[in-house]
Amino acid sequence: MIQSVDRSLQILELLKEKPGGMGITELANKLDVAKSTIHRLVSTLESHQYIQRSADQTSYRLGLKFIEMYHVVVDELNILEVARNVLEELSERTSKIAHLVMIEVDHQVIYLDKVETQSTIRIYSRTGRKAPLHCTGVGKAILAYSSDKQLNDFLSTKELFKLTDRTITDATEFQNELEKVRQNGFAIDDEEHEEGIRCIAVPIFDHLGSATYAISITGTVPQMSEERLAEYLPILKQAGKEISRRLGYKGSR
Repeated sequence: MIQSVDRSLQILELLKEKPGGMGITELANKLDVAKSTIHRLVSTLESHQYIQRSADQTSYRLGLKFIEMYHVVVDELNILEVARNVLEELSERTSKIAHLVMIEVDHQVIYLDKVETQSTIRIYSRTGRKAPLHCTGVGKAILAYSSDKQLNDFLSTKELFKLTDRTITDATEFQNELEKVRQNGFAIDDEEHEEGIRCIAVPIFDHLGSATYAISITGTVPQMSEERLAEYLPILKQAGKEISRRLGYKGSR
């Protein structure tokens, strides 16, 4: 480990945690390093625009270089590449069909990726196809973590139409369902979209903490019994956490 690089990175981490800025003395005390050493490191970081001085010249904060780097990282981040091997492992460990979806501006989900098993079941989903939010596990997983405005917009503009006898069509009941999703950390489509098909889903959080994506596993009702769900849920939740981590999510929801 190169000590000067390590200390420079520690300075950046400290400044990240204190947006208002920190002075040389405070940084030196935090890192238990001589002020002269901190001053040299800070001067180097400042010259490369990784940090900048406050208006009164008494403290330092993160610099504009991070905005430039942020856009490069986000622009290069491909959700399909990030999630693919996690989906493959999820499908292999559960022997179920695994899906990755994204919410669309028209209040639907679009299937971005699908990993199939040797199962002979045939279901509605295919890459590029869209599905409603209110009767799919992935849709409910995303909606449960949307803002109040987004949820109100959805409920005021979209009909909770019936696809099967188990589809939730009452707005109050649906909001109660979303509250259960938030409490449990996962959503279930219990034959609400297709008869005989059950799926469980979890949200995927991006670097901003937004649930723009979701993943799920799907099977027939006998294949997705309560005993099986208890077995699959930890695997599914871990997969969701891993994809969220790869997208830069730092929270704990």
